[in-house]
Amino acid sequence: MKMQVKNMSKDITLSFRWDKETYMQAGEVAYEYKMFHTPKKYMGWLFIALLQFGVVGALLKGTLAILLFSTVLLVYWYYLKKMIEKSILLKKFKSDKEANKTLDITINDKEININKREILWDELPLIISSEKGYLLDHIGGFLFFPSKAFKCEEDKTKFIKIAKKHGVYIKRIQKSTNQPLIKTK
Repeated sequence: MKMQVKNMSKDITLSFRWDKETYMQAGEVAYEYKMFHTPKKYMGWLFIALLQFGVVGALLKGTLAILLFSTVLLVYWYYLKKMIEKSILLKKFKSDKEANKTLDITINDKEININKREILWDELPLIISSEKGYLLDHIGGFLFFPSKAFKCEEDKTKFIKIAKKHGVYIKRIQKSTNQPLIKTK
């Protein structure tokens, strides 16, 4: 049974402020995708396994240096990595020429138009879909459309249907149990 979306010819319009909160949400979606849905997740598993072997080896051999080194790496992996990521994102936001501006977006069957800049559908190989919004991987970088920018669920469904029609791969990521990079109000 094929799903029908009404008013396929009508454009989807979004308008939202590209503020720090939205920028950090985009960063969180990118981070979750990168760390849990790409081959980088296997590097993380390997990293943790090696650290655990280091801790066990240190305890069995009584080597304090290996235990200390493993502890520092564990603190980095579970705490410092996110702080560093947050710091990098905040620096990038401050230098972003669109920071704190309103983005007016029109989405139709031909293109995505952002403040008079056109992005064709064939420039989008991937859309990462999450509860927070949609992260679009395109030739010129990444774009983020927060969920709250869509007027209704029908517009979200229509957006995904148009993207699929043009051969864009949609990767749905589930909400992770990780804490956000920055707490939002």
